[in-house]
Amino acid sequence: MKKPASDNQDGESHQEELVRLTLEGLLPANQELVLNLAERTMILFSHGSDGKVTKVEQKRFSPNGMRVLVPLLRAYPKYCHHEVLFASLSSLPLEEAYQQMHEMRDLTIRSVRRAISSLPARLRAFGWQVRSIRGEGYLIEAIPRKPV
Repeated sequence: MKKPASDNQDGESHQEELVRLTLEGLLPANQELVLNLAERTMILFSHGSDGKVTKVEQKRFSPNGMRVLVPLLRAYPKYCHHEVLFASLSSLPLEEAYQQMHEMRDLTIRSVRRAISSLPARLRAFGWQVRSIRGEGYLIEAIPRKPV
């Protein structure tokens, strides 16, 4: 969901994009995740039965962390391919990212891996982890609960 363009203090027009996700299976039905792309924040809200909305958790991400987080969350519950992550990270069309990955696989995978490595500490606060799918991509999933 996009907010309309507005003027900042310098009179310049800018757009702040909000991405709202419910992530069925990763979040309870009464919770909603909101990504503020301009601020690089992820906020988890809980909607009470009385209509009250409560902020449960909020974390800020690095620019590259947010660039790989968005496609990971959009791919949920499936994994996100390396090419899609690299395209998002490099701001390239998917076809061009695919070509670069095949020409310089080690270099492109290294940049994706570096961006992904910034996520685990912040995602842990939400009870999530990133799992590598060898040779394919990455997946966001709930941290398995330890037996009591």
